[in-house]
Amino acid sequence: MTDERKALFWLSNGGTPSDKLNKLVEIYGSALEVFNDFPTEKLKKFLGDRIYSALRLTRDEKTIDEKLMKLKADGIRVLLRGNPDYPESLTNIDEPPAVLYLKGNAELLKRKCIAVVGTRRCTDYGKRVATEWTAELAEKFTVVTGHATGIDTYAAKSAAEKGSLICVLACGIDMFTVPDFMRKADLLLVSEYPYGTHTEKFMYAERNRLFGGLSEAVLIVEASRKSGALITAEWACRQGRTVFAVPGSVFSERSAGVNELIRNGATAATSVDDIFFDLGVDTKAKEQSTLPELTGNEKKVYEFLSNGQRRFDEITDFLGLSPNETSTLLSMMELGGIIEKKMQNYYALLRS
Repeated sequence: MTDERKALFWLSNGGTPSDKLNKLVEIYGSALEVFNDFPTEKLKKFLGDRIYSALRLTRDEKTIDEKLMKLKADGIRVLLRGNPDYPESLTNIDEPPAVLYLKGNAELLKRKCIAVVGTRRCTDYGKRVATEWTAELAEKFTVVTGHATGIDTYAAKSAAEKGSLICVLACGIDMFTVPDFMRKADLLLVSEYPYGTHTEKFMYAERNRLFGGLSEAVLIVEASRKSGALITAEWACRQGRTVFAVPGSVFSERSAGVNELIRNGATAATSVDDIFFDLGVDTKAKEQSTLPELTGNEKKVYEFLSNGQRRFDEITDFLGLSPNETSTLLSMMELGGIIEKKMQNYYALLRS
């Protein structure tokens, strides 16, 4: 007789989708009860011939033990729902994975995470945002992304270089070839799919719920109206996560999806500071540690902009100066490489 842990692994390893697996456990009360009731015609009808046959072939403790030993030998950790180390952020989402397969630094699951995703067919604009913004985000968060070409890859490369990375796979971990840029990174590979599972198109949409599930916010860099990144955004909204979207050109089809997200209520992010500010991330310690020698009003401007970019009129009101005096002050700070002028008369700290 097996135990609950092995029964849950058996049920998942047979390829049972999360929604069906969760429903079965809800009906039976435990995976062990499903194991003990198997095989029956009602389970065959519920699961379908393919999954039913796979489970029938593996329904013995020896086979289950051999599979678990193989995973352990390959450096794969099997994390079952109910385990104390199972991410709390996943427990309350719709269709939480019954099993997670992990390879790498599992401690990353305990850190604050933010997901960065977008279109495969990205523009130079999207590439730059994904690369530069992720580098800044990686200073405060573990970055969660996928393994598709395009925005995901640029975000993954930047996170691997500057911080830590969780890569969520749409295949079994053994089916993923780790690229060179990930090999020396602080990395965790995560999959809900058993060993030997090849990628199928539907799996990308299915695993997208894990981006928001593992993160406290999701950043959509660039996406058309048909991009899979919009599925990630939809899941994140359902999970109560903050969805940030980077505005794009109204003339670009590849930004049509993100612009529509903003129209429908997503938070427009025009800088990383916007994200830090909305998520309550304290960046003052870092800024103050590198504070240059400044005059009284320059220091006031520096500290004011430490919480994010501000418009010219806001700075003027804050300082209590005339527009001409403020303009002269800001121009001198620009020349000194302390701040930069951005679009629509906004000013921001110039980051090194």
